[in-house]
Amino acid sequence: MQKVLLGLILMCMHITSYAQENKNQLSLSLTLPQGEEIFLEKNLTLVAERHNIDIAKAEIIQAKAWPNPELGVEIAMYDNEDNKWFRTDSEAQRVVEIHQLIEMGGKRKKRTNIAQKEAEIAEYEFYTTMRELRTELRSLMVELHYLQEKSNSYLNVIEPLERLIEVYKEQSEKGNIAKSEVVRLKALLLDARKGWLDIEQEATDVSSQLKLILNLQPQVDLTITLPTFNYSQNVVDPELWVSEAQEHRMDFKIEQLRLQQVAESLALEKAENVPDIELGTMYDRRGAHQADYWALQIAFDLPVWNRNKGGIQAAKIAQEQQQVKVTQAENQLQIDVYNAAQKLNQITKVYDALDPELSEEMRAVMESVTKSYQKQEISLIEFIDFFESYKENLGQLFDTEYALFSALELINYTVGKDIYPIQ
Repeated sequence: MQKVLLGLILMCMHITSYAQENKNQLSLSLTLPQGEEIFLEKNLTLVAERHNIDIAKAEIIQAKAWPNPELGVEIAMYDNEDNKWFRTDSEAQRVVEIHQLIEMGGKRKKRTNIAQKEAEIAEYEFYTTMRELRTELRSLMVELHYLQEKSNSYLNVIEPLERLIEVYKEQSEKGNIAKSEVVRLKALLLDARKGWLDIEQEATDVSSQLKLILNLQPQVDLTITLPTFNYSQNVVDPELWVSEAQEHRMDFKIEQLRLQQVAESLALEKAENVPDIELGTMYDRRGAHQADYWALQIAFDLPVWNRNKGGIQAAKIAQEQQQVKVTQAENQLQIDVYNAAQKLNQITKVYDALDPELSEEMRAVMESVTKSYQKQEISLIEFIDFFESYKENLGQLFDTEYALFSALELINYTVGKDIYPIQ
C-alpha cells in the first residue's frame, strides 16, 4: 500500500512538474530586436513574397530561351498506282522538314531585359512588404508594452483599494464609518476594474495580431520589454531626409524601375516591326524531279498591312503614364517626409516638458494618499479626486511616450531606413 501511495505521489509530482514546464514554455518575453529576428525568420507573408523573387528569376531563364525547332514528317497515306496504304518500302514517298525561327531586331534580348526589370521589381516589392510589416510589428509590440504598463498601473491601485474596502467594511459593521462611504469605494473599485478589463481586452487583440505576424502559437502569453532609441532633440532638416528616402524607399524605386521597364517594352514593340526569319531544310524522297531532293527554305513576313503601329503607340502612352506615376510618387515621398518631421516636432515639445520621474512620483503619492485616507486624514472626496487624477494622468503619460515612439518610427518608415535605430 505504501508503495502504491509513493508511486501516486511521484506521478502527481511529475505531472505537476510537466504542467509547470509547459506553462513556462507558453510565456514569451520579447524585446523589439528579438521580435524582429523571429519576424524575419517565420513571417509567412515574407516567405510567400520570397517565392515571387524566385518566380521572377525563373522568367528570366525562360525569356533567354530560343524558340524550339519545328520538325515535320510527311508520309503518303495511299498509293493510287499500287493501291497500297502506308507504303514502307524503298519506293514509298517520304518528306522530312525542319525549321528554326530566328528572331530579328533583338527581340529575345529585349524580352530578357524586361524580365530582369521584373525580377528587380519583385525584390523591391519584397523589401517594401518587409518594411511595412516591420513597422506594423514595432508599433504593435510597443502598443502592447504600454497596454501592459497601463494594466499594471490599474492593478497597483485596485489591489490596495480592495484591501482598503475590507478594512472599511469591518469599521462600517462596527459603526465607526458610514456605510455610504463603503458603497462609494466599491463603486470606485468597480470602475477601476472595468478600466482594467477594457485595457486587457485591447491588449488581447493587439497580442493576437502580433502572434499572426510572428507566426506564434495562439496560446503563447507575450510580454514586451521596450528598448531605448537613439533619439536626439535636435530637429533634422527634412530636405536631408527626402534625399535619404529617394535612395532607400523601395516603393519609390519600383516606380522608377517600371519607367525603365516600359521603355524596354517600347523598344520591344518597335522590334516587333522587324520581320523574323524562319530557316529550314527539306528532304523529299521520290516526290520531286529527282529521287532524293534536298532544299533550303527561308521565310519571313512582309510588313505591308501590319507594322505594329498600335502596339508602338500603346507603349509610348504607357511610358508617358509611368512618368506621371514617378512624379506623383516623388511628390508623395516629399509630403510623407515633411508630415513625419512635423509630427515629430509636435510630440517633442510635449515630451520634453515631461518630468522623467513623474511616473514613480505619482505612484508614491498614490500610496501616500491611500494611507492618509485610511487614517482619515483626508476626506473621501479628496481621495476619489486624486484616484481619478492618478489614473488619467498616468494614462496620458503612457500615451505621450507611445506617441513619441510612433513619431520616431514614422520617420524611419517614411525615409526607408532607421534614422532613429533601436538600441
